[in-house]
Amino acid sequence: MEHLIQTELLSRRVCVHLVGVGGNGAQMAACLARLDIAMRALGHPAGLHVTAFDGDDVSPANVGRQLYSPSDVGQNKALLTINRLNLFYGLDWAARPWRYEQAPHNEPGPDILVSCVDSRAARRALHDALSSPRCGTSYWLDLGNTESTAQAVLGEPAGRVRRDAGPRLPCVTELFPELLDDRVKEDNAPSCSVRMSLASQGLFVNDTVVRFAAQLLYELFSCGRLSAHGVVINLGSKRTGPIEVNPEVWRRYGFDHSTLAKIKRRRTTRNSERTAAPA
Repeated sequence: MEHLIQTELLSRRVCVHLVGVGGNGAQMAACLARLDIAMRALGHPAGLHVTAFDGDDVSPANVGRQLYSPSDVGQNKALLTINRLNLFYGLDWAARPWRYEQAPHNEPGPDILVSCVDSRAARRALHDALSSPRCGTSYWLDLGNTESTAQAVLGEPAGRVRRDAGPRLPCVTELFPELLDDRVKEDNAPSCSVRMSLASQGLFVNDTVVRFAAQLLYELFSCGRLSAHGVVINLGSKRTGPIEVNPEVWRRYGFDHSTLAKIKRRRTTRNSERTAAPA
């Protein structure tokens, strides 16, 4: 089974929101710039326009493990990364030096949201926003990792249902619902040194998951189709596994389109009965 790209993304400039410009996000921004060049070289009419969001400044602990140098310390991550890419590649991309949930309500929604966040709270906020019936986002690409494991998942938000090309790709929070569990204690406090930072997260786990995530987008736009829409990675065991576009594979993760459809029909029926009931 294959997923076909949403065709409207092949005829105009694609709006991308990059949420988080840290260990994964800074490298993802550079990959998106290379993807933009490749897309236009392959015939896409306008490529990508990326807006990056991050309220954090570069700290000494970020140097070396993240894509920052000693001279970057104290500068906002989003502004620094986007300005650097604009100068290097001649782009017109934008940066917002604040958290994504703090964005003004008049900020237009993206075609693709790429999340590189490091907390359950941030991922829950994105999940809730993208699950809204008013959501116009076509794809949600999420990157996440622990010390030596990671996953990258390209999904189609539940708030926007496709009717023209097979089952909807489940998002990361549907395949890995534990990412939304607020009972799990967060451990995303800033590290005060590179050594402490490396103790909680391996040096090259970010590099690995970013390359797989960027490859998903490259295949989507260069081939127009995907046979796998995600990957799970374990650097400790040196193993990776694809998440195939296959409802049977999704059921192994606990996600079942047929069950969701039944629940939706029940809710619709209840709402109709309430509406029809006499006052």
